[in-house]
Amino acid sequence: MVSKNEIISRDTKMSDIILNNHFMILVLERFGIELGVHDKTIEFICIENNISTEVFLSIANLHNNISYIPELLFKCSDIEVIIQYLKNSHQYYSHEIFPEIIKNIHLMSEYNKKPEILMVEDFFNEYKKEVDQHFDYENKIAFPYILNLLKNNDKSYYSIKEYKEHHDDIEEKLDDLKKLLIQHLPQKDDRIIRRKILFALFNLEQDLIVHARIENEILIPLVEKMEIKNQG
Repeated sequence: MVSKNEIISRDTKMSDIILNNHFMILVLERFGIELGVHDKTIEFICIENNISTEVFLSIANLHNNISYIPELLFKCSDIEVIIQYLKNSHQYYSHEIFPEIIKNIHLMSEYNKKPEILMVEDFFNEYKKEVDQHFDYENKIAFPYILNLLKNNDKSYYSIKEYKEHHDDIEEKLDDLKKLLIQHLPQKDDRIIRRKILFALFNLEQDLIVHARIENEILIPLVEKMEIKNQG
């Protein structure tokens, strides 16, 4: 049974990685893999679901081991799978995690009437607006460009270099909000709800770190190679 921080292989049972790292449930969802995995291996389930085993292993290992360095052993067709995974992640953040955090911030304000609570809400709303703009840019400009490039159908003057320059580290900006809740905002009858918010923020931050690594260490290098090949 593989444990957290160990390298996951194609022969590893899918159930083992989930039982040892519950975050893998989200990884499966983003790949469109349903639970009920029995004792099947990762490779068997990837083949069943028409998913590149190499792509799945790279992303799963990034979530399981912070020091893992992905090998770029992918085909051009794998780019579509990677982009769909990233877009599914965007949906999860925007439609599940952000609304849940906002709801809990509102609830915290019912327990704690300190005026600083408004700072928490304003800060997170501003952060959410910035992240939504970031996702919107990727969904409407960067990803369509990459998919057109994949089909040798690109007629734009855009390049992946512009994406790299536009690519902010959105996960780092959660630190200020965590510090506000941990260091500066007086606690008053809001212990449980504040803990829920902080747990959600820590989980979101870790998820976004991996999300950025998928883009920076897998997707962008693949597209750069594709651009060079098309120019030749």
